[in-house]
Amino acid sequence: MTMTGGGAPAPPDPTDYLSTLLQLGRLLNSSLELKEVLDTAIEQVTTFVGAERGFILLVDTTSGKVWGQAVRNIDKQALVETLSDGDPGNKAEISRTLVEQVLETRVPVLSHNAMEDPRFASRQSVQLSNLRSVLCVPLIAQSRLLGIIYLDSRIKTGVFTERHLAMLSAFANQGAVAIENARLYDNLRRSMEERLKLQDALHTQETQRLALEEASRLKSDFIGFVAHELRNPLTTIRGYVQTMLADTEHTLGEEVVQEFYEAIEADSDRLLDMINELLDVSRLEAGRPLTLAVKAVELRPLIEKLVRRHKFYKFYTPRHHLSAEFGERLPDTIEADEDKLNQIVSNLLSNAIKYSPDGGEIIARVDLDGPDHVAIRVFDNGVGMSDEQRARLFRQYERIERDDIRKIPGTGLGLYLVKSLVELHGGEIRAEAGPNGKGSVFVVKLPIRQPES
Repeated sequence: MTMTGGGAPAPPDPTDYLSTLLQLGRLLNSSLELKEVLDTAIEQVTTFVGAERGFILLVDTTSGKVWGQAVRNIDKQALVETLSDGDPGNKAEISRTLVEQVLETRVPVLSHNAMEDPRFASRQSVQLSNLRSVLCVPLIAQSRLLGIIYLDSRIKTGVFTERHLAMLSAFANQGAVAIENARLYDNLRRSMEERLKLQDALHTQETQRLALEEASRLKSDFIGFVAHELRNPLTTIRGYVQTMLADTEHTLGEEVVQEFYEAIEADSDRLLDMINELLDVSRLEAGRPLTLAVKAVELRPLIEKLVRRHKFYKFYTPRHHLSAEFGERLPDTIEADEDKLNQIVSNLLSNAIKYSPDGGEIIARVDLDGPDHVAIRVFDNGVGMSDEQRARLFRQYERIERDDIRKIPGTGLGLYLVKSLVELHGGEIRAEAGPNGKGSVFVVKLPIRQPES
C-alpha cells in the first residue's frame, strides 16, 4: 500500500480491489471446510487493509450464541472469555460495544479513532484498550446474520478508509455465501456419517462391510459433486459481476450487460435450487415430512422462464435446442407450491440437457389431462434407457451405470426428490421411451386444484 507525503495511506487503485476480490473469492471457494474458509478470510483481509489484528465471529442461527471462530494476532481463548455473557472482563482488548452494535443493527462501522469517536469514546473498553482505527462489517446471506468481520489497530489512527469499508463489505458478501456452503457441506457430511452408523447397527458383519464400502463410495461421489456444483454458479456469477464493475468506461453494450444480468439470475436461481434440493433431501432422510405453501401459480410464465434460464446451464451447447409448448384450453393457474414446482421442472430440464450430450431437441410441453389435471412432459433426444433402468430410476442414490454416461455428473438424488415433490402435490410421475424409441420422456401429472385439507 503506497503512502502520501503526509504519511496517510494513498487511495488504492480500484483495479487492485477488483483483482483482490476475485482472488479472495477464489480462495474462499477453494475449500468447503468451514475452518479453512474462515482462516483464509481473516488472514487475507487483515493483510490487505493493513490491520494490526482481526477476527471473525459467527452467530448460531438456532441459539443466537456468538463465538470467535477465526482470529489474527488475538488470543482466541481471551476473545471467547471477553464475549462470554458472564465475564465482565476484556481480556481480548476489543470494543464489545462496537461488536454488539454491528450484530444488532447489521450496519458496518468505520472509526478513524475510536478513542475520540463520540459513538465509542465514552466506553471504558475503548479507552483501556487504546483502540484507534476500527473496521467492522456484518456477514449476511439471504437476509440472515451469520456473524461479523472485525479489524482494528491500536497503534495508528486513520488506517482504514471508506474504500477499505466498501471492499470489506463486498468481500463479506462473498464470505457469507462461502460460509453457508461450508455449513451445508458440514451438515451433509454429518448426515451421511449418521446414515452409515445406522447401517452399521442393522446388518451382519459381511453385509455391513459391503454396505459401508458402497456408502463410502456414494458419499465421496456425492460430496465431490455437491462441492463442484455449488462452486460453479458462484464462480460464474462473480466473473460477470467483476467484469461489469471493471467496465468503468461503459464499453459493454446494453445487450451484453442484459445478457450478463440474465446469466447472473440464471446461476443464482440454480444455486438456490440446489440448496433447496439438498435441504429437502436432508429433511426426507431425517424422516421429517415436507410441506407445501400452496397458492395460485401461473404455469405458462413459470415454464417459459425455466426454459430461458436453462439456456445458460453449463451443459447447454449450440447443438441443443430448448423450447416450450402449450396445449389448448389450459387453465391460467394451478394450485401448487411455486418453489417446489420450480424444483420439479428445473430438475427435469437439467437432466434432459445433461443426458443429451450430442445435443438435439428438448421440449417442455404442458397439456390438459382430463378435466382436473395438467400434464407436463419433457422430451429429449438423449441417451435413453431400458425398461429395467426406468423401473429403478426414482430410487434414492440410484444412477444408471453405463459406459456412455459414466462421466456425466450426478448424485442420484434429483429424481428421487422430484418424485417426492410430485406425490406431495397429489400427482404422479413416470418415465417413458421417446418417440421412435429415441431419448426419453418424463411425464408429470398434477391436479389443477389441491384437495381441501
